[in-house]
Amino acid sequence: MVPVTGRAVSAYRTLASPSRVALLHALQQAGRPLSLDEASQATGLRASTAREHLDRLVAGRFATKEPEVRTTRGRPHMLYEAVEREALADADSWFRASLMTILLDGYGKRLSSRPEAAARAGQELVATWPPGRVETSADADEDPALRQLAELEAHLDDLRFAPEVAPDGSAIHLRHCPFLDIARANTDVVCSVHLGIARGVLARSDGPLRAERLDPFVGPEHCILHLAVGPDGAPL
Repeated sequence: MVPVTGRAVSAYRTLASPSRVALLHALQQAGRPLSLDEASQATGLRASTAREHLDRLVAGRFATKEPEVRTTRGRPHMLYEAVEREALADADSWFRASLMTILLDGYGKRLSSRPEAAARAGQELVATWPPGRVETSADADEDPALRQLAELEAHLDDLRFAPEVAPDGSAIHLRHCPFLDIARANTDVVCSVHLGIARGVLARSDGPLRAERLDPFVGPEHCILHLAVGPDGAPL
């Protein structure tokens, strides 16, 4: 298992703050550089608080800060602008950028609707994620449910969750959360995206197995993904 780099953890820890998510959302919605006062007014944050969070966004490479170009005398204002994320080289970076997009898209929506929307978004992400090569046993080649389980485990391993399949195949223990900070701050959205990803992978694998629910943080970094079979499927 390849560990998440310190740079990635530091960058995405930035989004563990609702205030920074609000500011980044405001910058993206504006589509142009905003002054500190404009960003403060757009989010309802005090200027001093907004400045601190904006500087964190700049440090995490989610935003840039440049002095405005002035044709008159006086001290120029600093302008903040959202930046495009870098190219995605692997499943982990792809998912992190996708998760950021889903989190920002859900900002301001009714809390009761966010988990359902996030789960649908997670399931839709699978369509943009090419299936990897999964080595299966002869039994898995003959059993659709075991083939589904093998592909789901491979995807979760790519995302660095350290998956561990229960002996009876009824659950997958996720022993490591590579998105711990952002997941603790936005559990309803982030964990619902993970559930949607699992549902999408299983549906694409064409078998009876489905993801029923995800129990978050049963331990410090331990979550449990519960699996079930459809009405026409046989027990694992």
